Amino acid sequence: MKKSIKSVALGATALAAGLTGLAHAQQPDVITVTAQKREQTLQEVPIAVSVVQAETIQNAQIIDALDLQSVVPALRVSQLERSSNTTFIIRGQGNGANNPGIEPSVAVYIDGVFRPRAGSVLSDLMGIERVEVLRGPQSTLFGKNATAGVVSIITESPSFEWGGTGEVTFGNFGATILKGSVTGPLNENVAFSLSGSMNQRDGYYENSGPGGDFNDRDRYAIRGQLLMLPTDNLELRLIADYDEIDEQCCGTDRVTDGAAGPAIRGLLGGQTSQGDFAYRIATDLPNRNQIENSGISLQADWELNDNLTLSSITAFRQYDDFVDYEGDFTDLDILGENIRGLDVSTFTQEFRLTGDWNNRAFFLLGAFYSDEDMTVEDARIYGADSRAYVDILTGGALAMFEAPLGFAPGTFYAEGGGTRFTAEQTDEQFQIFGQMDFNLTDRLVLTAGLAYFETNKSVDFTNVIRTNPFSDLNFVQLGLGSFLQSAGVNPNDPTQVGAFAASQPAIFNAFVNASTTFNSVALGNGGVLVNGVVVDPATGLPLANPLLDFFQLGLQPLGALTPFPNSVEDGQTNDSDWPYTLRLAYDATDRTNVYVSYARGFKASSWNLTPDTRPNTADVAALRAAGELAADNALGLPTVVNTAEALGVAGNQRFARPEITTTLEIGFKTRFSWGSLDVALFDQTIEDFQSSIFQGAGFAVVNAGEQTSQGLEFDSTINPPAIPGLTFTLSGIWMNAEYDSYPGAPVVTGSPEDLADGVANGVGDLSGEDVAGIPEFAGSFGVQYTRDFNGGEAFFRADYQYESEVKLLNNLPDDITRSVNTINASFGVNLDNGLEALLWARNLNEDEYYTSGFPTTLQAGSFSAYPNQPRTYGITLRKQF
Repeated sequence: MKKSIKSVALGATALAAGLTGLAHAQQPDVITVTAQKREQTLQEVPIAVSVVQAETIQNAQIIDALDLQSVVPALRVSQLERSSNTTFIIRGQGNGANNPGIEPSVAVYIDGVFRPRAGSVLSDLMGIERVEVLRGPQSTLFGKNATAGVVSIITESPSFEWGGTGEVTFGNFGATILKGSVTGPLNENVAFSLSGSMNQRDGYYENSGPGGDFNDRDRYAIRGQLLMLPTDNLELRLIADYDEIDEQCCGTDRVTDGAAGPAIRGLLGGQTSQGDFAYRIATDLPNRNQIENSGISLQADWELNDNLTLSSITAFRQYDDFVDYEGDFTDLDILGENIRGLDVSTFTQEFRLTGDWNNRAFFLLGAFYSDEDMTVEDARIYGADSRAYVDILTGGALAMFEAPLGFAPGTFYAEGGGTRFTAEQTDEQFQIFGQMDFNLTDRLVLTAGLAYFETNKSVDFTNVIRTNPFSDLNFVQLGLGSFLQSAGVNPNDPTQVGAFAASQPAIFNAFVNASTTFNSVALGNGGVLVNGVVVDPATGLPLANPLLDFFQLGLQPLGALTPFPNSVEDGQTNDSDWPYTLRLAYDATDRTNVYVSYARGFKASSWNLTPDTRPNTADVAALRAAGELAADNALGLPTVVNTAEALGVAGNQRFARPEITTTLEIGFKTRFSWGSLDVALFDQTIEDFQSSIFQGAGFAVVNAGEQTSQGLEFDSTINPPAIPGLTFTLSGIWMNAEYDSYPGAPVVTGSPEDLADGVANGVGDLSGEDVAGIPEFAGSFGVQYTRDFNGGEAFFRADYQYESEVKLLNNLPDDITRSVNTINASFGVNLDNGLEALLWARNLNEDEYYTSGFPTTLQAGSFSAYPNQPRTYGITLRKQF
């Protein structure tokens, strides 16, 4: 055996201790990564990967995963509505967050263990050795959901030398952060480490309602590890962790104020959130998010001989997420209860066999298994002010329709009415994978990797309680029924309806093929009111269905919900695929290499587990025939469900089909005596991107047909020889992303994209359009200067984050944009006795931009957005021993 694991661990500990004093005086030439599940240098690994080391995390005051994007331009981390609603995006690709059934496209691993939900990685970064951000599809070697890339967080392993740290931070907004760790030997074969953190901060978003200010911090975390070396060739690493979050998040700005705003403020005496980065919000309920996240894992590495190593990672994780949040974004009680509970239990097992074949080839063979059980509990309930709010918007029209439709007075929008459901999903995945590096010559390496995925999901969405008859009404059908009655036709007699349709096809089709603008606004366009119907005085043809005013105002937020499995939908998806990687890498010199690769990534089908889930259009007729279609009042008309489906509004998918990403990449890496440069050019195609977009009254879950992006990325470091201690870093990404095919996309109602087909229904064809939210250029520039003095060293660090201006989302107006120009800075002193002090500021220049946005709930024509975090600053004191 070349060297035992135990001797390597002991030797590494001693070496690390001896080099501590040289950490700044000597710039390391080698950065070790495990991007291919084995140790390699950053220089030799032929993958586009960014590495954030412990020193950068500490000196730049990178507290949690959200802060990583300030130093990795290709990575974006967005937090919306609540703490757990966090999305990781790489190269413009990422999803998940607010819809529990849609898993992320960016896989996050901590110490080799997959984290199934972004909310499980929000605790403070403590005891971190490094963070690796792998860009592009990584499905060949990583078990789940790596179509866009991987964020791999590696923590510090226990040491056989006693040591530890204690840290306290005080900052504005009353911030107090405590961190501590201790490590050392329990005996000659077992070492341990224990680390913990607490992060508390007042909210910076002033709230005039109950529950306190928004965007606060209240987090705790603890992690314990054992490193066991029972024999010279076996290493065991046991990790247990627990973290907890209890916060109010996230505050919003009202960017565009529609007609509902004056009604809320003037006629009902309510308040809405303010705009222009005022950081003020008005609510009647707390926006509470409680998260508990825990897990245990065991990694075993067994050196079978000098050339073979068998590894196993066994893990069990539990994730609980409870949300009680403000859904109407006012201090009125319009939406009374808005609750969601999420329980996710996950077991994963991975085996890997790695080997070196006579120094001519390196191989990795493995298998991965995942078993996940998830329960979603959801309640969307109308509050005490909901009826009054709708009456003001509609002139008291609700009462006019209750009795004729057979409902008791006060039924529509009654306090306590709404939708409650419990959904359960089981997700079982099996993967086998292999990858081999063939050394064709001393400098030329061919890599071939192949994996087989099989994913089976089963959903039970049958526990549904609905006390919400108004949102079940089909105003297209009811409007036609009213008109038919005025014409002497019985709308419940298919024979009479069919005869009228045959004799008056223009009138009939005007109703059946109505758009959302086929409402009473036509009165202002030359129409006249005849028998309750707006008609063209010249032709007598109907111009409008006045009942569509309800839908146009966004007053059907909870549409008809058909439970499943049922006789048509079995609630199951079974997906399989063969992701692969092909790569050729050439070492041009000892310090320069180039590579070209082509990779395919795969993510299985995702179910829409929200109150907005609908049967796929192709299943509606069969459900109607079986009598299982919710709120079916067809009146002999074509197969439609409720008003939204009748108007063709996007979002009637029960589940999204698998997502496939293919990427061609050409890379160049070089190291020189005073710096480094990594460059990657990529051409990426995403087929059936799983999109979940909030439309103001629900989530539109669709597959975006095809999205392509071409770009160039670079990471560079410069250490000017003439100025020892000075380091410059420059990273960036140029990217052009567009939809090659995206019919049926959610867009702004009434926008040019919406009206292109002559129907205003919030659905458009974005084929050929740029993908919103992805800047043409994003970059990060950093500088650090370190100077030794008698008894220690001092350093100054600053970094600048830039993103070019871009439209925020496709379903927001064009003038709601985002651009980033943020400066962070820090100044620190590290003494030889282990004492350290750091003064820091993030967003020092008080840059203002929106992270994301949405059409405001129940307020058609209004749009809201999430402002970025304002300037924060503080002092950190640390003691190492």
